[in-house]
Amino acid sequence: MSSGKATPEQVLAAVKVELNLLRRRLIACRNGLYRETGTFPDDLGAALQRTDFLLDDLMAGLVSPAQGKTKSASAPLPAEPTRIQ
Repeated sequence: MSSGKATPEQVLAAVKVELNLLRRRLIACRNGLYRETGTFPDDLGAALQRTDFLLDDLMAGLVSPAQGKTKSASAPLPAEPTRIQ
């Protein structure tokens, strides 16, 4: 019986699909603006580059789901107190 909770693999697959749709919409927006004005805003080009970067990294497997539990970082305590003079 399913708990109704998505697995990490399902979440990544959904993210890939949504990023791909976002990239396509940004490209369509960029092309439309370019046809109308002959230019497009720098922030639109930057957003397109960021989505390309995220999508390419996801496809390449560089971004993976987090492991179940992470260990908390703790510094070892010194054996004797340190004196500052």
